[in-house]
Amino acid sequence: MARHARKFTPRQRTRRPLGISITSNAAPKTPHDKPIMHESGWLIKPPLSARLFQKSGLGVPLRGEDGIILSPMEILFCNWHRHMPLPSDDWFENEIEKDSDLLAKAVIFDTARSGGEIVIPCSNISDHQLSSGIFALKWKRNQSQFKSQPVSHVRWFWTFENLDWSEIFNWAEQVENLNCKSDIFIIDEEMEVTMYRVSFIEPVGSQKVWNELSNGEIDLISKMWDSKIETKSGYHMPIVESWPLNSIGVEHLSGINLRKEEGIWLEKMINNENIPEDYRLYDNLINRGLILRPGFKFGSRWRIYDDEVSKSHAPWLLQTGDELAKTWESACLSIRLAEGVHKKWVCAIKNDSNWRFMQVERWSPGKD
Repeated sequence: MARHARKFTPRQRTRRPLGISITSNAAPKTPHDKPIMHESGWLIKPPLSARLFQKSGLGVPLRGEDGIILSPMEILFCNWHRHMPLPSDDWFENEIEKDSDLLAKAVIFDTARSGGEIVIPCSNISDHQLSSGIFALKWKRNQSQFKSQPVSHVRWFWTFENLDWSEIFNWAEQVENLNCKSDIFIIDEEMEVTMYRVSFIEPVGSQKVWNELSNGEIDLISKMWDSKIETKSGYHMPIVESWPLNSIGVEHLSGINLRKEEGIWLEKMINNENIPEDYRLYDNLINRGLILRPGFKFGSRWRIYDDEVSKSHAPWLLQTGDELAKTWESACLSIRLAEGVHKKWVCAIKNDSNWRFMQVERWSPGKD
């Protein structure tokens, strides 16, 4: 069977050849000098050094001498975008033997700067507080790295690396306390990069919560609960009057169907009993006026509504601890699925006796 004709043009992938500039800017009439090996890195002399440092935020000024020191990652960036030659024909082979992540770092550094922002490696920074595991700091394109605070802290990972959500949570809290954003770049074996932004949210809904019910409404709920019929998936309660707690249950078959978690929570509320540990997160969310529905179709624990289900789509898909992705590859898949159905992917992290909700969304260079 013949294939359908393509109706779109595939995205052109950046190849980044060695020794060849990929910038559209014209090369200088006088070629730049090659970087010089130095005990601290690779030395770039004036006048190019001043321009790279002042305008592009590249390199570290060399104390007691004119010039700046570039890292191998910055050398590659300048080769691609500043018409600077490589130190030698075998330079890359020698450097990648020293650091097998060099190409990944250089591609991430290049991608991070593609939106026009100033991105400075943490190894070049001495006058800003750095978060744990940081790769670089980022400034907006219209900011000066000398006069303003960075907009975000940047980390990177391979897709196949294991993912420690508690560690990411602690790092994001550090960055939050520094009044910055948390950006993570994920790179795959094809050297393709996807950027994510991590933030904390406080989801709140419009539904009536248990403490807002009148005594008459609680008596009605208790009466309906007393007449419940247990089913394989939960409970069915015949409708006596209008159901007063819209945050739980689904009207079906002339009654209210409750999932097991809803029934267990409801019984504890009716009897004024402590909520079991396994249901504390559910209790937290329901008491925010939210509606929780199963998220199995979207690979998550719950889809969460901030208004009536008939009035709006669920803004969030929430995943919980034991079900969280174990690698970045799996996490990227979950986030992509959530955003493909116009929802935000959120995970719940227990912090001491409270819960915090960490949102991870795809981000693009240039959006800040």
